Amino acid sequence: MPDKSEMARELAHAHRRFEPSISRIIHLVAEQDSNAGEPVKLLEVNPQTFASGIWPVLFGADPPQIPFPSVVVEVTEWEYEAIRAGSLPLPQGWRLGETLYPAVA
Repeated sequence: MPDKSEMARELAHAHRRFEPSISRIIHLVAEQDSNAGEPVKLLEVNPQTFASGIWPVLFGADPPQIPFPSVVVEVTEWEYEAIRAGSLPLPQGWRLGETLYPAVA
């Protein structure tokens, strides 16, 4: 079974294929990520979406290909910069993790 970091990379790749307007995907991490029921969390920056704040959308697991539930938060470039600056908070305990797309060289 893949770990959550590996699953986040696979989901990011799939989401990018289906939504080419995504400019950046970041793995969101939290302390409870070691719990099996905790979802894989992705922040997707999409310049073609509308600014609406932080609205996590939950998807159920789909074993065996997707063994964990997942959450996607889609934001604009401006909202992403506000998250980085700390003026638009993520849900409690969540933080920005590895940038999955564009891939870090």
